[in-house]
Amino acid sequence: MKTSASPSPLALFRLVALLACLVLALQQMMLLWPVGLAGLGHLRERLPILLAGSPLGLRGAMAAYGACFAGFGWALWLATVSGARAPERGAKMGLLAAQIALALLASDKLLLLTAAEAALLLPRRAATACLAAQLALALLACGWQAQRLPERELACNVSGSDVQLPPRELRRWLLWQDAMVGGGFQLLTFGIGCLGAAERRRRAELEGTRASLLAARQLLAGTAGNGERLRMARELHDGMGHHLSALNLQLELLLRRGAGEAEAPLRSAQLSARRMLAEVRALVGEERRPRASPLREALSQLCEGARPAAALRWDGAPALDDAAAWQAFSAASEALAREHGRPCRLWLSAQDGGGAELRLAAGGSEEWTTIWREAER
Repeated sequence: MKTSASPSPLALFRLVALLACLVLALQQMMLLWPVGLAGLGHLRERLPILLAGSPLGLRGAMAAYGACFAGFGWALWLATVSGARAPERGAKMGLLAAQIALALLASDKLLLLTAAEAALLLPRRAATACLAAQLALALLACGWQAQRLPERELACNVSGSDVQLPPRELRRWLLWQDAMVGGGFQLLTFGIGCLGAAERRRRAELEGTRASLLAARQLLAGTAGNGERLRMARELHDGMGHHLSALNLQLELLLRRGAGEAEAPLRSAQLSARRMLAEVRALVGEERRPRASPLREALSQLCEGARPAAALRWDGAPALDDAAAWQAFSAASEALAREHGRPCRLWLSAQDGGGAELRLAAGGSEEWTTIWREAER
C-alpha cells in the first residue's frame, strides 16, 4: 500500500514562518490604526522613531511597516526555495541579512524566525555565527532605542487607570529586559531549527542511500543477466553441442560402412543433426556476445536521488562491459557523496583514443573534473 510522504522540515517552516509574518503584520496594523497621527510620535518603536518629523503621517507609517513585513516575507520565500532552484550559500546569507535588518526595523519577534531559518539553511558554524551577529545587532538596536527615550512619559494599564510616571532608568531597564528575554527565545528557536536541520540531513541521506541501492540493483540485474546468458551458452556448447557432434560422427561412420536400404533415412537424419548443430552454435555465439550494461539507467536513478538532484549528460559514450560499468558507477556515487548538498552535473562521453570518460561539475561551475576514465580499447 502506497503512503504519502510527510513534508520536509524546511517546507513546514516555510509555511509556518510566512503565516507568522502575516499575523505579526496584521497585529501591527491593528495597533497602529487606533493610535492616530497624534499618538504616532509617542510610540517608542524603532521605525516610528526613524520616521519622526517626516511628512508621511499615519498612513505612511503603516505603509512603511507593510513594506518591511512584505520584504521580510519575500526574502524568506526566496531563501527557503529547495531543489535545483535553491540559492547558493552566499545568496542565502545575503537574504538572511536583509531579513534581520527588516526585523530590527519592524518587529523583534521576526528575529525568532530568522534564528530558526539560519539553523535550517546554513551549516552549523555559519548558522551559529549568524545567530551571534543577530543577537549583537539586536542589543545594539536596543541601546540605540534606549538613548531616545523621553525624559518624562506617562504610563497606564489597559483600562486607562493607574496612571504613573516611571523614571527613564526604569523604562530603559524594562527595554533591556525585553531584549534579553527575546534573545533567550531566539536561542530556543535556533535549537529547534538545529533539530529540523538534523532531520533534514538524515532524510536526504536516506533518500540518497535508497536511490544508490536502487541504481546498484538495476546495474546488478544487468550483470546477472549477462552472467546467466554466458552460463546457458556454456551449457549448450558443452552439453547439446557435444552430443550433436558425436551423433554426426556416428551417422557419417554408418553411411561410410554402407547402410543399404537405410541409407536415405540416415542421410536425412544426418542433415537434420547438422542443421541442429549449426543452430546451437549460432545460439551459443549470440549468447556469448557481450551485452551493454544498463549504466545509463543506473546513473539516472543515482542522480535523481541526490539532494539536490544532479543532472546527467550522455554524449556518445560507448557500450561498457560489466566491470567498467561498476567502476564508473562507484566513481559517480563517491563523487556525489563528497559534493553532498551542492548541485552537480555528470558527463559521460567517449574518449578520442577510445574508451569512455566520466566527468563532474559541482556548485554551478563550468569546470569539469575527470573522476573516472576507461582504459583505451
